Formats: sequence, structure tokens, C-alpha cells
Amino acid sequence: MEHLPDHLILDILNRLTDSGDLARSRIACRSFNSLSRHVKFINLVCSSSRYLRSRSPATRSLTTPFKSIVRASIYGSIGSGAHLESISIGVEDVPELSYDNVGDDSGDDLYLTDVNFLREWFPRVCEGLRELSISDFWVQSCWRRSHVLGLVSSYCHNLLRLDLKKAWLSVDGLTPLPKLTSLTLNFIRIDDEDLNKINTCFPSLQSLNLLGVGGLKDPKISLLHLKTCQWAVSNVPSSLSIYAPNLEKLKLRCVKPRSLILQAPSLSDFSLSIVRADVYEVACLSNLRCLRLSSPNLCSLIEIFSPGSSVENLTLSSFWNKELNSEGNLTENTNPEVLFKSFPLINSLTVGPGALGFEFWFKGMGWGDQTLDEISWLRELVVYLTAFEIDITEPLISSVLSKTCNLKEMTILVHEDIDPKSVRSALSRLSRHWSQVRWKLGIWKKVEDTESDPYGSEIVRQPQVFK
Repeated sequence: MEHLPDHLILDILNRLTDSGDLARSRIACRSFNSLSRHVKFINLVCSSSRYLRSRSPATRSLTTPFKSIVRASIYGSIGSGAHLESISIGVEDVPELSYDNVGDDSGDDLYLTDVNFLREWFPRVCEGLRELSISDFWVQSCWRRSHVLGLVSSYCHNLLRLDLKKAWLSVDGLTPLPKLTSLTLNFIRIDDEDLNKINTCFPSLQSLNLLGVGGLKDPKISLLHLKTCQWAVSNVPSSLSIYAPNLEKLKLRCVKPRSLILQAPSLSDFSLSIVRADVYEVACLSNLRCLRLSSPNLCSLIEIFSPGSSVENLTLSSFWNKELNSEGNLTENTNPEVLFKSFPLINSLTVGPGALGFEFWFKGMGWGDQTLDEISWLRELVVYLTAFEIDITEPLISSVLSKTCNLKEMTILVHEDIDPKSVRSALSRLSRHWSQVRWKLGIWKKVEDTESDPYGSEIVRQPQVFK
């Protein structure tokens, strides 16, 4: 190690993602110790084991408070001449922790968005700081309103990226940070019900992630330079609006807003998960190429897109079931023709998990009687099958293939509970009849829903060419 060139050692040290590992590396050799002062990041996490030790009567007095560790690391880096550019501090989730067994935790030892704690070291690092990430301890932060946004805007004028998690945020005292280009708020309560302060004080944002942000009533995103946005709405606001002329990628999850307004003419990649909205106002999306829709009301959702859309890659998923027909899922006015008239240029179609009764939709609307030449562009078809769909899968696929003369690849992903023998038998017959199509078979399973993936699925066996 002692004979490695300095630039290589520094590269190794900068690749360490935890400041604890960095501290331990200093004893490996003299070069590591001397060059560690040039590392420009601090990344500290209070582990679940440390938390439990700090609460146990037997080990409480032997456990160094986490805030003291943060202070020592920052002061130590500054004292050695380091110019910190990135600071990340947080508390690891404790799996076995519940609010019932925590009780009334009135302490503040893990309250990391505490402005009194931050004010101790902000003045020493603010000039060079480019990235700041704080993941708070919700048990202590949920009932304390933090003015961390105002503090950050007062000190960190050169900040480019800000990530805050598990905190109650006030916008009092928040002033513009014109250099900030990336903002992530995750599991946050914020006193900015229309997002007006976010829009006003962070005008240069190019990336915005709002994941489980509560306290919103009529939120409106209006950002000129925004390019990517992920928004998972945790409650039921009366309206959602996005005005972003340069937005290219959007992932939006909501429930039942009264209205959904979207004006993003540059949008090329759009994922939308929604139960329904009373009013949709979607401006022309002439640059849209990749679209993913998840809803129990896919038929009506498809109709909000202008006929002749430029979408080339389309994914549809739903939590539809045979008993659910009370919200207009299947009507005489909706048929498969709507899909291909709305998206006449798709070359890749994925019928995702739950896949709706998409099979029932096709069958119920008389797919076999449709004369559709609009689907000649389709080159690839991926279908997720669930247990109740398998009985009608073979005739459906036959009908689809008879309408898609240019289809090159067909991928069948079966749920892990489906008997693979029945699927293989059906695919054997289909592949013999349509030998020009490349057939693939894989297995998927349902996974826990997340803010970013509301109808979670995971491929447990990658699709293999079926022979």
C-alpha cells in the first residue's frame, strides 16, 4: 500500500461510501492517514444496532451519542485542512421498532434536522458544501417543526443538491437558493400546501423528487428548468398541477385528485399511477416516446391521450379484477381499437401485472371481430399472466398474433403460482403455428408496493428463449 501513487490512494479513499470505513482505513498505512484529509465527503449513519445500544440500560452509558460523532468527524476534517463538499447523515430504519414500544421519546439525540445542532457547524462548511443529505429519526422529528430549510438557505449559497427525509419542515425564513439543481423530500410533512415557496426559492431545479410528502392541498409544480421529476402523493389533494416546459421524464403516483393538469411539451418518458381524476387536462405531448400507465380505469385513462400519439414503448398495468366493473372499466364505448388509435406507432407493448383483465377487456369487446391494421408497427409484446387469466390466454394470444404480422418477439411472464406445465403446453402449440416469432418464457412474483412502484413486481426467472 505504501508504494501506491498518491492519486490512486486518493481515488480509493473517495470511493469509500462510509466515513467509518474511512476512519478505519487510516490505520492501514501512513499514506492513507496523510491523504485522508483530502477526502471531501462525510457519510455517517446511526445503525439500528447503535440505536438499540443507546436505549439499553446496560450499554447506554458506553455508547457515544451520534451527534457527537457527527461533530467530531466534521471538526476533524476541517481541522486537517479538508474542504468538505458533501455531507450525509442519517438514522437507519430499525425493523423491529414501533411507536408502541418506543413510547414517548422526548429526547433529541437523534433529531438531526434540529437547527441548533446544525447551526454549530454550518458556518464552518457552508462555503464549499455542494451536497447535503439528512435522514431524520421520525419518532423524534415528527412532532417538532424544523426550520432547516431556512437555515440552509441562509448559509449554503453554493449548494447544488439537498436531500431531506423523515422530518416536519417549515418554510418560514426560506430564501432563494438559485444554484440548487436537485431536491429530494422523502416522507416529509411540509407547511407549503401549494408548493409556492418551493417553486419560488428553488427556481433552477432540474431534478425534483417528492416521495410521500404530506401537508399538500392544491400543489402546483411550476419550474422552468425542471428535467426529471418523481412525485408520489401521500394524501388526497384536491388538484395536482405540473407546468414544466423542459421536463423530459416524469414518474407520478397519486390516488383520486379532483383534477390533474399537465403541461410538459418536452416530456419523453412518463409513468402515471392513478385511480382516477374527475378532470384531466393533458397538453399535447408530441415528444412522448415511453409511457407506463397503472390504473383500475385504464380504458378512460388511455382516452386522455390524443389520437395519433408518438408513443413507441407502452406499458399497461392494473389492479383490475372480474368483480370490479362499477367505475366504467368496461363500457360499450371502449374497445381495443381505442388503444391502437391512440398509440398507432407502438413497437413495444407490455401488458403488466394484474394485466387487468386486459384479457377480459379484449375478449369482452370482441377482439377477434376487430379489423385493425394500425398495429402493424408492433415488434415486441410482453405479457404478465396471473392465475385467473391463464384459461383464456391461448385464444387471446392467437387473436393478437393474427393482427400483428410484423411481431418479432413474444415474452410470456407467468406468476410463480401458475403451473408451468400448462403454460409450456400452450406455448408449444403457439410457437409451432407462429414460428417466425421469437418466444420467451419467464417467471414473476408480486412484491410489496412502494412509493415508486405501486403495483410492485419482480422477475424471479429472467425470460429464456422457449424451444
